[in-house]
Amino acid sequence: MLKSSLLCLPFLMCIAVSLDASAAAHESIRTAAPMGAPAVETAKTKSFREWKSEKVQDALGKVTATKTKIQIAKTKDPNLNRRKGALEATSGANSETLEEQLEQDQATLEMAKDLSVTDYFVGYLTKVQDKKAAFNEVAGKLTAEEVAELMAAYANSVFGTHSSDLAPSASVLSADRVK
Repeated sequence: MLKSSLLCLPFLMCIAVSLDASAAAHESIRTAAPMGAPAVETAKTKSFREWKSEKVQDALGKVTATKTKIQIAKTKDPNLNRRKGALEATSGANSETLEEQLEQDQATLEMAKDLSVTDYFVGYLTKVQDKKAAFNEVAGKLTAEEVAELMAAYANSVFGTHSSDLAPSASVLSADRVK
């Protein structure tokens, strides 16, 4: 029994190493912890482009998976392969459900492609545990256009107007509100 556990030891070490490599691939950083305490893992904040790319890839994966399910369903149901004029038989609820799912997945993909830096701020950055650190980290990663979009969204939320409607000086607008 002791001999078999010794043989397993190198195997277990390989697994531990591969898990650490996997964690590094997911942009997480392990911090040292005292003996017996669990290691704390802090995730690196994703940039807008990384976040949006991840959302698009996830949505694209769902579209592809649903299309594959539809193709598999068609190969399993002989009625789906036979055409009678312009009508094609369906296997009932399953086929309709898959088609509806595909439409939803395609709509989600289109929404993911249209995500803005404002969506990133609201949907991702505000949900990060350490917001201040995340904001500081992301501030240097944003392009000038992304910063302008965030500023316009902020101005709209604070002043209740579109940025193009703002006065040249915020102090003028603030003075008007005081009156």
